[in-house]
Amino acid sequence: MKKTKKILLSGTHLTPALALIDQLKKDKTYSWKIFYIGRNFNSSVSQNPSIESIQIPKLDIPFYGVNCGKLDRRWIFNTIKGLPQTFSAYFKARSILKKIKPHITVSFGGYVSVPVILASKSLSIPSITHEQTPTLSLSTRINSYFSDFTALSFAKNTYSQKEILTGNLLRPQIYQTKSKFFEELNIKKPFIYITAGNQGSHSINTLIPKLAQKYPKLSFVHQTGAQEIGDYQKLQSKFKNYYPFDYIDTQDIGYVLNNAQIIISRSGANTCQEIVALGKNSVLIPLLKSQQNEQEKNALWVKDHLPQTQIIKQDKLNLKSLSLNLEILLKQKAQVQKNNLKNNPKLLRLIHETI
Repeated sequence: MKKTKKILLSGTHLTPALALIDQLKKDKTYSWKIFYIGRNFNSSVSQNPSIESIQIPKLDIPFYGVNCGKLDRRWIFNTIKGLPQTFSAYFKARSILKKIKPHITVSFGGYVSVPVILASKSLSIPSITHEQTPTLSLSTRINSYFSDFTALSFAKNTYSQKEILTGNLLRPQIYQTKSKFFEELNIKKPFIYITAGNQGSHSINTLIPKLAQKYPKLSFVHQTGAQEIGDYQKLQSKFKNYYPFDYIDTQDIGYVLNNAQIIISRSGANTCQEIVALGKNSVLIPLLKSQQNEQEKNALWVKDHLPQTQIIKQDKLNLKSLSLNLEILLKQKAQVQKNNLKNNPKLLRLIHETI
């Protein structure tokens, strides 16, 4: 009979967290009780529920929401302003940890993970912080001083004693090609899929209905984010080839990705790695101001693996440039799958070794 262990997950990068949850549930070594600390809202100034606060309870995993100040390296005033919330989040996280008594804490980045890792350290609970991008985020840099290990997704020339190359984790659902929900919608395939992460992007969102109007023979599946979904649902009756959604559920994402002829997206680390894993043609629009130019580096990484990838700089984004890049890819065949990260076991092995 397997021993029971408790694990606390935290952070705002939900994709690798979901992949680890799937592995934990199938673990042949331990029977895991899983808990999650995340944000209540998308940001300190938003009242929209965070994606983790919606998705984690659906998995029958206890979710604890905390409000935390943001670590903003560009505007130090925002960081100072949020310090009271950060201190409050630390004490709330510590209280939760004392109640749960997990055997280990694993962080997936974002400002909410910092007080959780600090609280774990104060209670002598082993912890791992996982970084999905080629460069360490500010929260990962802070966490690395207090966690037992920093799990890296990309190789480096040199490693500190606590840094371990585990690679990233991709949701196994991206390889699933069935979806009752989308099959019943009967959207013409293949379609164009637009996403800018969980919260969406206003500058990208505004162009997509115009794109649907310009190309009436193509279908557009558009993840808008929760904040603007109402505005775009009103346009659905106007454009019969346009299908807006606030969020694509995990059980449906494989259907959408695999049936997308082209993906138009920001270049977050997890989205980029899913594009490469599935060999999809894509138009990537990196955030103009991402930490350490992270999104542009992600986009270039995709293009290195999939040379047909088109990249548009944010300050060059308009209907003309988006249409031009879309038309280039419409003439291209699908690319060959280059990188299968399905069931990457290295982080789970590190967890076993740490406890």
